[in-house]
Amino acid sequence: VIINTDLIQRTDSKKIIETSFDLSISSFINNNIVIGLTSKAAIADYIQEGFNPIQDSLLISHYHLFSRYYYNKRSFFELKVPASSEVNGIFIFERVRVGGGYVFLSKDKFDFEISYDVLLSQNINGWNKGNLSIGISTDAFENFLLLFF
Repeated sequence: VIINTDLIQRTDSKKIIETSFDLSISSFINNNIVIGLTSKAAIADYIQEGFNPIQDSLLISHYHLFSRYYYNKRSFFELKVPASSEVNGIFIFERVRVGGGYVFLSKDKFDFEISYDVLLSQNINGWNKGNLSIGISTDAFENFLLLFF
């Protein structure tokens, strides 16, 4: 079981660095593939014809389901899908995100991660809404004794 926390993010739409606390839990299903759930919210712009869009104002889902394919010990490809859609007319497959990342292995069984993902399909404004995240991760079972004893 892998626990990951994204601590810093920068979105293409806001273009500023923000702190975040997006927690995820995942598990390897084979040597290269991880599946999991993350608290990273799926959001969208409110767009009404004839008006300026309101950036990142619609909450599509509180969570994402995700899968990672590690093509070596440090590099991965990632696919994120909202767990559900709370907005009529917006389907979860319209908010699928794809990306990749790199894991910097460190000492003491905690790893530093950097990843970047974008919408698989552009939104109605033609934006891919990229997101750069920086965080830490660890194997919960390997570190159980380290964390609690």
